[in-house]
Amino acid sequence: MTRKILSIALLFVALSFVPAFAVELEPIPAGANVVVFVNNHSGLPLGDLLKSAPIPPMAREKLDEFFAATAFNPLKDITRAQLMVKKGATKREDNAVVVLSGSFNKDKITGFIKKAIGEGIAEEKVGDLTLFQSKDGKGGLCFIDSTKVALGTLAAVRVYIDARTGSDLSKDYDELKKLLSDKAYAAVMVGGPDFLSGEMDKNRERRKARQEKMPRGPNPVGKWLEEYLAEGVEPQGVFAQLLDSKIEARFFYSRGESKNNVIQASVEVIDPKLTIEKMFGEFLKILPELPAPEPKKKDPEKAPGPNKW
Repeated sequence: MTRKILSIALLFVALSFVPAFAVELEPIPAGANVVVFVNNHSGLPLGDLLKSAPIPPMAREKLDEFFAATAFNPLKDITRAQLMVKKGATKREDNAVVVLSGSFNKDKITGFIKKAIGEGIAEEKVGDLTLFQSKDGKGGLCFIDSTKVALGTLAAVRVYIDARTGSDLSKDYDELKKLLSDKAYAAVMVGGPDFLSGEMDKNRERRKARQEKMPRGPNPVGKWLEEYLAEGVEPQGVFAQLLDSKIEARFFYSRGESKNNVIQASVEVIDPKLTIEKMFGEFLKILPELPAPEPKKKDPEKAPGPNKW
């Protein structure tokens, strides 16, 4: 049940935000590979999402029960979210924590969770905070105060709590954070030279494998161009953000003695039909026609890694 509740909360993260204040990111722990910030400042009719979404009857009943018992509705009470992910060998091995900002009734929410789960939930004092743990010891939830809550894998929540004390903060995002506009709906930041280099190598191997399967073999011009562009590249960071009518992206890297190289791209759309508000309204019209999500098969579980995450 804990996993279901956490999954439902995470599902709403991408959909349920109301106007936010000036951008002030949460502390980013060292080791975080990907940071996602979501913010909605336009007052979209988010309440209509639940009315239109193809949610199975049993799930909708559980949601209504949760809303009534906790006086909490993510579509109204969450103002923004910041997701931080430490990538694993597989998606199942990822560690992630999402920090939700808004208005939360801690007593009602925790009371509902305890009632739904029974006596299996564990509590641990971490300084002045209380860390709730799921029965299987994998999930964690911590109310920072009445306006902020962190939830995700237990290891990631612990690391975030440590980061709030100033311990083991990441420096990979110091320059990227400065680019985030308070008008952005969403932003994605990828940091860490080692992680980015590893991802580049994986992508290169995938392209090579695809090219070798081509009937005529790899294109010699394409191979030369790729080697020319990638030679000596040491990636430093990736940043992208979505504004009302613009998408911006930047790739920061070093090459030899040149340390401040940037590839920058920006796409701006000037068309009243293609605004976020207009497209959201049209999306609500077709949302009821989408199929309800089907349960996924569970993968074999693996033991957690030796590091904190």
